[in-house]
Amino acid sequence: MRLVNRAALTVAALAVVSVPALGSGAAHASTPAAPLAAAKPCVKDTPAQRSSQARSLPGSRLHRDTSPVTAADIRALPAAETRARYVNREVRPRLAARVNIPVYAHVIKGKHKGERNPASRKRVRNLVAILNRGMTGAQSPFSTPLRYRFFVKKIDYTKNDGWYHAYLFGPRDQKAKRKLHRGNARSLNLYINGGGPKGSPVLGWARFPWQYKHTPALDSVSVNVAGLPGGAARGYNLGDTIIHETGHWLGLYHTFQGGCGPTGDTVADTPAEAEPSFGCEGRRDTCASDPGFDPVRNFMDYSLDLCMNRFSTGHVQRIDSSFVKYRQ
Repeated sequence: MRLVNRAALTVAALAVVSVPALGSGAAHASTPAAPLAAAKPCVKDTPAQRSSQARSLPGSRLHRDTSPVTAADIRALPAAETRARYVNREVRPRLAARVNIPVYAHVIKGKHKGERNPASRKRVRNLVAILNRGMTGAQSPFSTPLRYRFFVKKIDYTKNDGWYHAYLFGPRDQKAKRKLHRGNARSLNLYINGGGPKGSPVLGWARFPWQYKHTPALDSVSVNVAGLPGGAARGYNLGDTIIHETGHWLGLYHTFQGGCGPTGDTVADTPAEAEPSFGCEGRRDTCASDPGFDPVRNFMDYSLDLCMNRFSTGHVQRIDSSFVKYRQ
């Protein structure tokens, strides 16, 4: 989950894990492929732009979008199981060239103006098409393509104002998911809602794949309707939230996980990053001791939608290993 208020970074983090300072160390025939999107240019970022963004964006960065990363999470998929030699020898022979993943989309309706029809079927299908473009690497020639393709299996609608405004991972959120969840470990349950309580919405949140075993009904990705194309989350309304959150669902941490520490996000080819990006500072380097500029264009940072456009090769290796171990 990506937060809007940078000042809140000392309190909590965005998508799937806590801010580095707080980290505990821790198939079915697919639908026709959507047209590939043109590569997105990265917007320039200035202090004035960042100040304007902080004023205009909703407070959607005030909460975690995943449970805090613990030592147990790190052990669930150790770095040794994501290295190229291991993945090529032990993992990829067990994967099809194309892995089709059914999507059960659950649209939650609220009772107030603008909440009664948050996402039409066409809008849901467009969101899944955006996810597939992210998977194919269509947003940037520097993105490593993935084998995973998502197709809409079913779309359902539920009117429940409490669920629409449910706090992420809170009792109402859990109740909605226990009621609506469909499929198995390799089925993506997508929830489209209001992103939490009024005044402190979240762009999205997700569960890690190794959490499925103990709480299968909670396995999911949630996306705030404000983050859909044309939504109210200015700067974050091109739909890339679903790519970011599905990255967590497939086993990825934030690029800034662990800060400048030795473990980081457990992906060798993403330079260490001390804190999230909320703009598109192309030559930012928050970990001077680690080679390379911050990976602000990576889908697993908190950068603007217009900037986020790629997965790294190491990300793809980690996803493949995670999928075979926890979702195959």
